[in-house]
Amino acid sequence: MAVYLHTAEAAAELGIHPETLRRWVRAGIVTPTWRTPRRGDARWDMADLHAQLHGRDEMAGNQEEPVPQRPQSADQPERPSVMVAVVTSKHGILATRRNLKPGDDTIVWGFPAGKNELHESPADTVVREAKEETGLLIKAGATIGERVHPRTSRHMVYGAATRAGRNRQVWVGDPDELAEVRWITLAEADELMPDMFPPVRKHLERVLRSVEQRGRRNPT
Repeated sequence: MAVYLHTAEAAAELGIHPETLRRWVRAGIVTPTWRTPRRGDARWDMADLHAQLHGRDEMAGNQEEPVPQRPQSADQPERPSVMVAVVTSKHGILATRRNLKPGDDTIVWGFPAGKNELHESPADTVVREAKEETGLLIKAGATIGERVHPRTSRHMVYGAATRAGRNRQVWVGDPDELAEVRWITLAEADELMPDMFPPVRKHLERVLRSVEQRGRRNPT
């Protein structure tokens, strides 16, 4: 009878952090051998997992389309994901303007963002980065989507967020990185962020429309 391991146990067998294995699942690199009926928790057969990881290399020569890159080994840790806080309120969208780098003449607007630290949940990262960069305490929501950024080639995870309190005041918390922080409208976001991730654009349109409708029903 096969012995199925929990994600933490399977990750330990591979010599990686459990979150790395979960990220491979989200990216479609590997698939759990089995999931529990009620909660859908992943369970792993190590022989099957090794076959999935190593089988990609063996299949690569027989396919015309590029094969997803095999995950790096434990002694070559992958770069941490960049967590992006897409913060909305009745005041608009929380946006940041990055300082220009030497030799760069392109003004870059975006959202509060930063690297996901070891053993830190995605929600913890967006809350920390928003506080450090803008001074605003936020409440993390659901993940909007993920992509490899077309300019930086970094793995980006976009998370919805709202203000955690009544305070709307924001400021530049990291002057080494940021030149400006402010609330903007969706029209301004379209102009300032021409390469905005489409799922984020759809999320903003839906959320801000809902905020506007609530405001018309409850004018105060």
